[in-house]
Amino acid sequence: MKEKSGIIILSIVTFIFSALAASIGFGLLGDSGLSFTLRVLCGFCFIVTPLLVIQLIIALFRKRK
Repeated sequence: MKEKSGIIILSIVTFIFSALAASIGFGLLGDSGLSFTLRVLCGFCFIVTPLLVIQLIIALFRKRK
């Protein structure tokens, strides 16, 4: 496997698992008895995780060129 195609596959798999983790987190958060403020903070963390992975993937490809 070439290095560039390996990076692409790794990036796609990382994004998929990040999105799945955020989805599971939101599902568990809905059933919790946390206060509203704490749910908002946890929800923010679950939203930011896939966005940071996207930024990391973009930076990885930008650095390679």
